[in-house]
Amino acid sequence: MSIPEPDIFARAYASAIKTQFQLDVGDHSIILTSPVTTRGMATGDLIPSALTNYLVYKFSDSLQYSDNPNYTGGSTGSYIQQFRSWIDWVESKADHSVETTLRLAKARDDYLTANKKYFAVQEQAFDQWRIVKASFPDMDFRQWAESNYQPLRDAEIARKAAEVELDEAMDAYFGADAAYLTQVMEGLRRAMGQDPWPGYNQEGLIEDADFISQALKSAKNGEQLAQRAITQAIFRIPQYTIPNYASTVQSWIEASSRGAPRDQVITIDVNEGRKTKWEDFGFKEVSSGSGTGFWPFFYSEVFVNNRWEKRTLETSGRENSVSLQLAMIGVQKFDIQPGGWDVPAVKARFPDRVPDAPNVLSPKVARMLSVIAAYDVQLKVSFASDMRDEVEEIYEEVKNTGGRMSVFGFHVSAGAGNGSDEYVETKFDDVKWDKASGTMSLTPVKGQPYSTILGAVAHRFD
Repeated sequence: MSIPEPDIFARAYASAIKTQFQLDVGDHSIILTSPVTTRGMATGDLIPSALTNYLVYKFSDSLQYSDNPNYTGGSTGSYIQQFRSWIDWVESKADHSVETTLRLAKARDDYLTANKKYFAVQEQAFDQWRIVKASFPDMDFRQWAESNYQPLRDAEIARKAAEVELDEAMDAYFGADAAYLTQVMEGLRRAMGQDPWPGYNQEGLIEDADFISQALKSAKNGEQLAQRAITQAIFRIPQYTIPNYASTVQSWIEASSRGAPRDQVITIDVNEGRKTKWEDFGFKEVSSGSGTGFWPFFYSEVFVNNRWEKRTLETSGRENSVSLQLAMIGVQKFDIQPGGWDVPAVKARFPDRVPDAPNVLSPKVARMLSVIAAYDVQLKVSFASDMRDEVEEIYEEVKNTGGRMSVFGFHVSAGAGNGSDEYVETKFDDVKWDKASGTMSLTPVKGQPYSTILGAVAHRFD
């Protein structure tokens, strides 16, 4: 049976990443790969640390489908929220009185209701804060809410009362086993609350796309955002850290500004895509159509006859006519460290749950363990003679119509839809194509305040 073209290129890429970083998937890990312009977490001297913390949290906390080998920036849920749900529905195998059983069931329901209402009211408060914050220049969100948004205070009081009753009901139900379970729940409350708890939560941001855009724009202009704007966006978030990430990326940014060469190279051997299986990268199965953002290998969208049309370079059966190499200033695998609220192997530690409990942390999802980040990544492609006329035709049509194209996940636009929060900034002018030699190089815009994510390692919840 022939191997589908996307599988060949995807596995060749995964094989190159696995070999370069000597990754061992073991029994439960999977290797994810990303389109080579996927934007990483912004950091460096010109980026507020709270913004970096927030972006690290959003990446690290994102659950991925365990049958999709591509990371393209999305998420199928929050790890800490599913972890909390797992803990909320822990069961005990011991015999219990009807009274303690009913009390715990009611306490759980009341707490979940109060918690859900609290976060709904908090979202409403966020919306109001975005409207009025200019009138409160010396306050952050929490300070403003405490004195100006009574519904959030009421919701917090109700939630804390429900927490107290839940703790007492658990003590009565679990007996000696309640101490550790209560400790875990307290750690989660610290992580998700707004009181400072070092090791459990840290300064991050409220959900504010305008602020993030403003901060990134300032950094690209070589400026720091005003402290007042930063203060107004502060909001505590569960702690996740990536040791040495900020300092390493800053060193890459500085090296780029000095004109350092792209001397870190990853060569992608297409034949590895044929010789390997998805199981070699930790997958038990791979869903069809899981190449969003990646495949086809080379495609474009052009505006002709008053409509958008798609063009695709047919590479099926001709994969050996393509050679691929990534060159960059720096690249490294960074491990993710959750805060003190996490419990390694929580499903093994608390295996018993209430019947009909929510289906969370299932084998269908995986949590992030590490990220492979690089800086100033250039894609070099060589096309054999049998492809060059077709590549020329696609390239010229994109250039002449102001369209857009993607080559091995390197997204670039000649005018259409230029710019995206998902990708590092690219310009069509930086694409160099030489038909005679069949070589194409695609390079990102210089001086960007974020890395490029090449891939990740995630843990499947078997």
